[in-house]
Amino acid sequence: MADQVLNRLQQYKEFSAETILAGGSRDSAPISPKIDQKYPITTLISLYDPDCIGNRTLATFVKSKIGHSVNQIYFKDLFPERYPYVEGELDLLIDLLRQTKTDLIGISLRSSSYTTAEAVVRRIRKDLQHIPIIIGGTHAIICAEECFKLGDMVCVGEGEYPFLELLKGFQGRFEKIKDIKGIWFKDDFFSQKQNFMQRSKGGNPIIENEQSKNTDLNNIPLIDFSDENKWFIENGVVNLGDPLTDRTVGEVFSARGCPYRCTFCLNNVLEEFMHDGDFVRMRAVDLVIQDIYNIKKYYKNLNKIVFADEVFGWNVKWSDEFCRKYKEHFPDLPFAALFSPSALKKDTVDKMAAAGLSHGRIGVQSGDQGQRLSIYDRHETNEEIIKVVKQFHRNKVRFTFDSIVNNPYETPEVLKESLRFFMEIPKPYEMNMHSLVYFPKTNLTNKAIEDGWITKEMVEGPGQDEALRINHVLVRH
Repeated sequence: MADQVLNRLQQYKEFSAETILAGGSRDSAPISPKIDQKYPITTLISLYDPDCIGNRTLATFVKSKIGHSVNQIYFKDLFPERYPYVEGELDLLIDLLRQTKTDLIGISLRSSSYTTAEAVVRRIRKDLQHIPIIIGGTHAIICAEECFKLGDMVCVGEGEYPFLELLKGFQGRFEKIKDIKGIWFKDDFFSQKQNFMQRSKGGNPIIENEQSKNTDLNNIPLIDFSDENKWFIENGVVNLGDPLTDRTVGEVFSARGCPYRCTFCLNNVLEEFMHDGDFVRMRAVDLVIQDIYNIKKYYKNLNKIVFADEVFGWNVKWSDEFCRKYKEHFPDLPFAALFSPSALKKDTVDKMAAAGLSHGRIGVQSGDQGQRLSIYDRHETNEEIIKVVKQFHRNKVRFTFDSIVNNPYETPEVLKESLRFFMEIPKPYEMNMHSLVYFPKTNLTNKAIEDGWITKEMVEGPGQDEALRINHVLVRH
């Protein structure tokens, strides 16, 4: 049976049908027939992330280059700690992988979803052990070795071109696959004798290929928001179609990377691993305008755009062009974005407000200026923050501060100073208070480990979920 499945990877026009479960009580959504069998039937899975711009971009990019449709499964909505999966939903996932006759699985992995990924992979290995798995996403980039506990391959950078080359590689000799830039493999992933790909049994050295170049954002086509080849598993049901298009808010990315290196953030680490090309890149304004028209086409009830960039408005030339064109094309569609105080020039908010900015989120991790600099490596002064606040008030734009709490370095004196500053800020404003999360390998996480506040095990592997909560009990003051 194993040889039959492996040969199916090499000879795509001789597929052996997988068993489709029958007679169960679960309602499986219809399976779309629009899959090109010239390439392996590939299914991308996102975990607690229905937006998952990474998987969406990969699927759209591949289809634009080779005309091959990729399945997308969105497993659960947001907030795993509030809405944990149940075993029956894993059953639904396995059923769906069987019914789509999946040959290759890709899982987009964030640090916060590692434990869920373990459970998903455990079930795949139990029920569909013949299917190879590739792990991608931010956690795969910064913790590639750890991700081999889950997958046979790991994408260690941006995935558009490596993923494309992987699928194209199945057409020729499989030795070429092991040299694909941007993908690492387990050394026993290949059988030279039979010249086909097989799932690794683990325990062997890793083939570490050099990194692929970072993607030119202007080469990424419009995201496909159609219902074709998409399923959403939530509340014990498989729903056919894209889970986003019923929403009222559309999410847009106009850039990748971040110009700042805050000690708590994964961008503090990612640039170290993604050095082949510019880390911070902008998408041309005209293409961003097309992206928004594309969202308007699919979203039935759209009433707002949210820019999900790490920081918006830092590039003055780009921002000026954006404001002019957004106002021209979308005069009745408000937008929101995340800003850094030090990136906003004296008239940036004025121009944004005139273009349609209705809400801004401002990262001010602490009201204590010394704490921001020494712990978070944030260089804006309190005076700069007040100036930005006045810009928002002058333009009658609602804004929210994003601050960090449960920081073990925050002494009672620092906390008092922080509260004093926030109380002095001209009102009205809103505030989100986020508990500090120890993401792997960031400067702040490394410091907390060295200082004995946390252990390495708390932020690796099964400890990932604990890292989301541990700081609630670490504050000893």
